[in-house]
Amino acid sequence: MAERTVGATAETATGPAVPAGALSATSLAYLGVDRLGVITDWNPAAERMFGWTRAEIVGQSVADTIVPLQMRAAFLVEFTRHLVTGDTAGLGRRLELPARHRDGHELLIEITIDPVNNGADGFCAFAHDSTGRREAEQALWESNSLVQAILDHTTAVISAKDSDGRYLFVNREFERRFQVAAGELVGRTEADVLPVALAAVSQERDELVLRSATASTTVEEIPAGDDVQQYIVTRFPLLDPSGVPRGVCSISIDDTARRRDAEALRRSEERFERIVSNMPGMACRFEVAPDGFTSFSYVSDGCREIFGVEPEAVIADATVVTGLFPHEQEQAIQASLRVSAYSLEHWRWEGHAILRDGQRRYVQGISRPERLPDGTVVWDGLLLDRTREKEVELESARTRRHLHQLISSLRGYAYTIKAQPDGSVRAVYASADGTEIFGGPMDPTGDVAENIGALIHPDDQTRYAAFRASALAGHAADLNCRIIGYDGVQRSVFFRQRPRPEDPTLLDGVCCDVTPPPTEPAPS
Repeated sequence: MAERTVGATAETATGPAVPAGALSATSLAYLGVDRLGVITDWNPAAERMFGWTRAEIVGQSVADTIVPLQMRAAFLVEFTRHLVTGDTAGLGRRLELPARHRDGHELLIEITIDPVNNGADGFCAFAHDSTGRREAEQALWESNSLVQAILDHTTAVISAKDSDGRYLFVNREFERRFQVAAGELVGRTEADVLPVALAAVSQERDELVLRSATASTTVEEIPAGDDVQQYIVTRFPLLDPSGVPRGVCSISIDDTARRRDAEALRRSEERFERIVSNMPGMACRFEVAPDGFTSFSYVSDGCREIFGVEPEAVIADATVVTGLFPHEQEQAIQASLRVSAYSLEHWRWEGHAILRDGQRRYVQGISRPERLPDGTVVWDGLLLDRTREKEVELESARTRRHLHQLISSLRGYAYTIKAQPDGSVRAVYASADGTEIFGGPMDPTGDVAENIGALIHPDDQTRYAAFRASALAGHAADLNCRIIGYDGVQRSVFFRQRPRPEDPTLLDGVCCDVTPPPTEPAPS
């Protein structure tokens, strides 16, 4: 590309002067192309935009690098036409074109192309990436379209007013309910739509929202011919960029049907409260019709996590969930539901399902039944995923069995105890009756810690008390001490006791007889 130096500037033949070094410092991508379409210049901004370094790109064809594959033929035709005819159409103007990044993805760029020395020395171009702007414009359009569609099709009555109470906006439902066109209402006040008394009350509530800058919800009645319609009206402030309230938006929902059927709503709210109170888990409403047809009329999103299925699929077909339970499990569920339906007692059930991917999922069901006037019985409640707890329980049982076998071979006594609120300690599990270590069976019904403490050698009582206190405080504890067994024999024993992380009141322990074997007398 031909340039001529004038003082501290580099000036192209057809463009404005560019300060020396500016081609490197500018945030615009700059590239030069000769008459054969070969790239001759490439600044750092072009490197960032297109992914090619200057050393890699200079000398390569612009058509083979930054022009998208599907446009290369058209580009070469247009480029050749310009060289042959000298047509300058499109030059010197800002164009929006697709371009190709080095990694293959397409960009949307705004580019201005100018000839150098009327094209004799090729072309220069400045470009910037407009992909983000176009995507932002598209996202904004989609967002505005979505909001407008909601406003136009919602059954809620929506309006916005300025701080003086003049309407700024009303939606289609507002126009329909009050038989007024939005164009006629904008700029007017509520007194032009409602009776004076009602308009005064509404204006007072608007002013309260403006003063407090907080939302409020009220129940309001509006005459409609010979009837009175009841609305639940939520008002919230419209804030300017500095956070100062400049108007009020109102969303009004016709609550007339609810008022006419208050008892039905009360029952529905109670059912909802029961479901929510049992969270987390899969909240559901399960129904058995008088003819025996079973269905789910409500299923929460928790079914995805527990069963890997969508709520809509379960509502459409109950067997999407019930079919996951093995035949014997399903029969047990049906039997327990029959008992619950007859007695109207709480339904509680535990079992397992086999998911579609083969996983075994342990489930606990808890719900409250109710018989409707038509004889349908409904259960509102939860299905809880107990897989983790069950697996821990099974693993704990396996561990206890292994420990029992190990302890039995080592003259040991394994046990699990639980600290009681009154400070006592009760046995939950024992690998044996303890006779081999304690010289007699350990009483499993009493306070285990006290029973063992009674056998501790008097000189070791202080250390045993500290061991016991540490374990009950949730700390791991070990103790070497002596006991005097029920048979009067003194033994050396080792205690190790650990609280369970999930429940520190449960402690797993082991006691081993470490008494040295008697030394045989030397032969005479």
